[in-house]
Amino acid sequence: MASDVQKLYDNRFKDKDKQRKRAMWREICKYFASITNGEYKTVVDVAAGYCDFINNIDFDCKKYAIDVNPDVKKYADEDVTAFTDNIENLSSHFKEGSVSLFFMSNFLEHIPKDTITRLLETEYSLLEKGGEVWILTPNIRYVGGKYWDFYDHITPITDKALIEAAELIGYQVKKCIPKLLPYTTKSALPQAAWIVGLYLKLMPFSGMVFGEQSFLVLAKSGGG
Repeated sequence: MASDVQKLYDNRFKDKDKQRKRAMWREICKYFASITNGEYKTVVDVAAGYCDFINNIDFDCKKYAIDVNPDVKKYADEDVTAFTDNIENLSSHFKEGSVSLFFMSNFLEHIPKDTITRLLETEYSLLEKGGEVWILTPNIRYVGGKYWDFYDHITPITDKALIEAAELIGYQVKKCIPKLLPYTTKSALPQAAWIVGLYLKLMPFSGMVFGEQSFLVLAKSGGG
């Protein structure tokens, strides 16, 4: 399975794509930091891929990345502890109440609904009180048929469906932006890092026009 994922993503993202994505994510992480206000001591990038988020998020924290693809260790920065493992084994790496923030980007559409539920439940148990889950995901309501252009997409997702699932588990929804970024880094707009920065400065208007991905912040009850 790991070798299949590795081959799929090597085919999908060439070296120039990876370099462009890293530059784009620097701007995206600045935006995330500007619209959230938690204190994050332990941050875990779930299904971290090329570690674009965890390498670029500028928090004074312990950083972790987990992915079934062994390349996660290759791309993680020196200050990131990377695990090659199935995401369903999070409890093997973290204690209950030990994590401040879980981040998931463009991942839930790749796994079945029952796995999404179990993952959110596991993350809830591992979060400290008031800890958060950040989810960036393509919203099939706005993406439409393009959603299925990627062979490994199996579960359609909308922001409203995720909110319903999260609230059943016990999460509080702190933030929901139904339309944030374009569908993929291969979309026509934006591409260059400076364009991404400008795009995000123009939110929410830019998202109304081009946004096809949703961003949600879910919080574990019992904290500030």
